[in-house]
Amino acid sequence: MSVSYTKAAINLYAVLRNLEELCRLDPQSISLIRGKQLSIQFVIQGGPSVYLLFADGTCKMSETAGVRPIKLYFRSTEHFNRMIDGQATPVPLQGFTRLSFLTKEFTALTKRLEYYLKPSDERLKDPEYFDIHTRLLLNTAAFAVACIGNYDAIGQKIAQRIPDGVISISIQESGQQVFLLCEHGVLKAMTSTSLTPRAYMIFDTIQAANDVLSEKVNVHELIVKENLLLRGMLPMIQHMNDILAKVPAFV
Repeated sequence: MSVSYTKAAINLYAVLRNLEELCRLDPQSISLIRGKQLSIQFVIQGGPSVYLLFADGTCKMSETAGVRPIKLYFRSTEHFNRMIDGQATPVPLQGFTRLSFLTKEFTALTKRLEYYLKPSDERLKDPEYFDIHTRLLLNTAAFAVACIGNYDAIGQKIAQRIPDGVISISIQESGQQVFLLCEHGVLKAMTSTSLTPRAYMIFDTIQAANDVLSEKVNVHELIVKENLLLRGMLPMIQHMNDILAKVPAFV
């Protein structure tokens, strides 16, 4: 796949997916979707497609259609990526009577997401902000690794080397845990699973996880300081980290 396709997949499956977590944790975001019953379909010509479902005070990304849909069309992956950067607008194809949700609540949600994903030094001093920011960073990283492993040429070669099974990435202090399933070189990120992981990457604090995800320190430095524990089949983690190092080039 092209670089643009991989970037679109990351923007869709890793960045926008954070609205699920944001609408669960952030009171302002929760108030924006309260009582809303509708869905937004993102259709990208030559690219991925997915739905965002808003129902019963929750937001969920889904491969299947939801109720009262708004359908947004993008002429190309480049068009979609420009929209994410705030430089283009989508073409609405369905749900014209519900477009006010796009211009009001959904736009406010995306600005709220940007608020947490693009921190200032001052905001990072707030523990509650820091916690949500780090949660979104970890989710973004896990789902972006899956996109790069599935769609980027070099990422695909690395993913082929990962033994089958589940890698658990967790933060002891917050209890957050995400998972990466590898099956025959195909990666899938998840926030829950019934499968028993074969490898574990455990950060002791939110700060330690943030330091790695923000590229302030490297994994080896945290291991030496005993802020990061690796257990299980370590080659799985090594190859995953090789893909993780490519994430900043796309996000």
